[in-house]
Amino acid sequence: MTLNPLNTLTGRLVLVTVIAVIISYATAFLIYANERGAALRRAAETGVVERVAYTAERLRTLPPGQRPVLAEGVRDFSIRYSIDATPAVNTVGAGAGGRIARAIAAELDDIDVFAQSRIVEGPSHWRRERRELDDQRRERSPRDERGLRQSTEVLIAVDLGGGAWLNARARLPGPRPLPLSALAGALVTVLIVGIGAALVSRQIGRPLADLATAAQALGSGQTQVTAPVSGPADVRRASMAFNAMAQRLGRQLNRQRQMLWALSHDLRTPITAIRLRAELVDDDATRQRLLASVEEMERLTEQALSLARAGASDEARASVDLAEIARTLCGELQDMGINATAEAPAPVIAEVRPSEIARALRNLAENAAKYGGGGTMRVYRGTDGDAVLEVTDDGPGVAPEVLERLAAPFFRADEARNSETGGAGLGLAIAQAIAEAHGGRLEFSNRTPRGFSAKLTLPGK
Repeated sequence: MTLNPLNTLTGRLVLVTVIAVIISYATAFLIYANERGAALRRAAETGVVERVAYTAERLRTLPPGQRPVLAEGVRDFSIRYSIDATPAVNTVGAGAGGRIARAIAAELDDIDVFAQSRIVEGPSHWRRERRELDDQRRERSPRDERGLRQSTEVLIAVDLGGGAWLNARARLPGPRPLPLSALAGALVTVLIVGIGAALVSRQIGRPLADLATAAQALGSGQTQVTAPVSGPADVRRASMAFNAMAQRLGRQLNRQRQMLWALSHDLRTPITAIRLRAELVDDDATRQRLLASVEEMERLTEQALSLARAGASDEARASVDLAEIARTLCGELQDMGINATAEAPAPVIAEVRPSEIARALRNLAENAAKYGGGGTMRVYRGTDGDAVLEVTDDGPGVAPEVLERLAAPFFRADEARNSETGGAGLGLAIAQAIAEAHGGRLEFSNRTPRGFSAKLTLPGK
């Protein structure tokens, strides 16, 4: 089963932190780009206003005959001038054109100034345009098309007096991309913040993961469980509280086991004495009835002790093939005359207590043989990677309303199956206790059209 990093505390904290940094940087970049563009536009418009106003002021002081020569000789990388009898535009437009016209009129004592602007695509400098005009007969390549930029073209007309107009055509630079240094700085910042968030979350997530592992081990029946005490103060307090709880539970379990061993010995002694006295009874019928009752007491005592010990044995866990356990158990049951078959062709490895799993499967198989005429054991991997041990039969099944009560101690659903079967009603309870001690679960369901299924699911390795 693959682990999704976003399901961990570290992964989610890093993701949220990085997303927050990216959003904050994106917002800052938008504000920066807008302010930067506005500042560049104001600077470009101010430059055009100053140069056009200066040129118009010089031309107004010259005789009319010298004005065209001077206008043609002015070298400006983004403005072209000409002297004409009519203005190139005769209205004041909105946007950049209107702002430039009003600023030039203010510089030149409110003489008539008209200006209009429009968005064009082409070079922003007239020198580049002259080279392209010289090569206009050449076929333009796709690379040349990619080199064109959007810019704002402003047509300006300034009244020089005496029926002469200074017509100027200026190019304002279009929007410019953000500097690479800003983008590189943002990427480095995101990387540093992500690494920092990973380190901080690791300081929190590692102790929590160790605590979860220890809790899982305690829930599976292990008694000597200790969680490492590390990380922030809150996590350390949680680990210390868990360790104290685990120690108390361990002492209680040890006392319970000692009591069970003593109880087992003390119960067997009087039962054995009763058996000996029953065998001395002369009447055969009475003796058989007494011995049958003694056997029932022995069986009930052993099953009750098995239920109390289920999942709490000292047997060490080992990685075993559950399919091999099922095949071996079915062979033993068949030798005892119990109808049990195994369908486990592929190995399924899990870390379990082998004898306890065999005990749980034996109880399920005996239950299937007793109530369904025979059982089939299937061992396979579930879709989520868990190990599944399923015992099915072709019996009548059980009533749906008692499915959830089947694993209750001493509960018998004989009325739903066969009223002549015996048993103390502890076999399924023992199997469920073993499953829960391994961190798994035992589920019951009726099959269609008939039959019963007991599914023991264990965490996959």
